Amino acid sequence: MNRNTGSTNVKKLAGAGIFAALAIAVSFATSFIKIGYLSLDAGDIIIVLASFIYGPGVGVAISLVSSMAGFFYSGTMWWGALMDFASSAVFAFTASFIYSRRKTFNFAIIGIYSAVIAVTAIMMPLNILITPLYMPVSVEFVLREIPRMLLPFNFAKATFNGGMVLLLYKPLVRVLRKTGFASSSETSGAQSAEKIHGLSKNTFITLIVGGASVILSVVGLIILTFI
Repeated sequence: MNRNTGSTNVKKLAGAGIFAALAIAVSFATSFIKIGYLSLDAGDIIIVLASFIYGPGVGVAISLVSSMAGFFYSGTMWWGALMDFASSAVFAFTASFIYSRRKTFNFAIIGIYSAVIAVTAIMMPLNILITPLYMPVSVEFVLREIPRMLLPFNFAKATFNGGMVLLLYKPLVRVLRKTGFASSSETSGAQSAEKIHGLSKNTFITLIVGGASVILSVVGLIILTFI
């Protein structure tokens, strides 16, 4: 290993550690935002951003660290931590794996919204299997809640997180490049998209798609609050 490779690995490890700390902080802060009996938890935004920059493996690792930290403040015990890990890991891995195949603006959008569908789908059987283990509810209750609350909540939450990733990714990449916590090769998608498509065009599309996702998901969550 040469000196440059070692320095890059240290910076990558340090960057992943910062993202892990941020993910825990954001998860804790947003866990107090309740939609009915469900917590918003926007830590996935940070985790997916990290996985876009450092790869799917880092996203899964941060998901594990964040869910283990959540065990101490969520009150859902190990079963809740397991669901948190599954949700975050599926989201981060799906989005970043697709994006890593071809680091372009279009693949970033495909990855994020494929992840929205994947995490929404995986949370339905997990709720049926695991929720009755840490909440005083029956499987029948969970089944009734799927169309009324669980399915729309998980979809709206994932859409909100995905939209925020789109809005934050490019500005974050620029900061990380300047500070040396991400190389051009690790963030080549943002760089090539700017050169190929034009910064103003991509920025406009990002604002439209990401902004619309955030606004529509917030409206959906507000509606769920009153159901």
